[in-house]
Amino acid sequence: MNTSALRTLFGLSQDMLADWLGIARSSLALTERGYQSTTPATGVQQLRLELAAQGLVYDGAGGTFPAPPPLPEPEPNLEELRYCLRVCRAKIQGLELELETLRRRADPLKARLVAVPALRAYPGPVENAEDDQDWITLFELQARKQLRTTCGATAKRLLEARLAGLRCEAEMLAGSLEDEAATLD
Repeated sequence: MNTSALRTLFGLSQDMLADWLGIARSSLALTERGYQSTTPATGVQQLRLELAAQGLVYDGAGGTFPAPPPLPEPEPNLEELRYCLRVCRAKIQGLELELETLRRRADPLKARLVAVPALRAYPGPVENAEDDQDWITLFELQARKQLRTTCGATAKRLLEARLAGLRCEAEMLAGSLEDEAATLD
């Protein structure tokens, strides 16, 4: 296994692998580019790492034996999970309030769009027809602009998508905490 593959497998920087091998990082970089080979002194350290990747231990005399069982992964940090769940729930509450506010802001604007056709359809005389139509147009355009940019269907759907994501995150965090609590019992 070459040093680049070892670094990828174990997530090592060139500095860290060079430190393990006992060589300068620049020498390792040159080795990985094919300009030089690793020195014999690094051979044992590199071999140990390559064999460890296969679950084997180098015995120092050219042979191998099975490695001890792997170390367990650290348990989840329950305090961090609880904290994230609290933050998530607080964000959900904030977004739910924001969604309700959005709906309240949109209701009068939607009412304008309902009223515009009736206002335009009025067959009777008006004092100034051009002013009347201009006012109705402004009445409609203000509503359309607000609905399009701040509180209409797009803003509502984006907020609902964020809420759905946060609810899913909160559900997963709560489930993780329940699983951990069941494990501890």
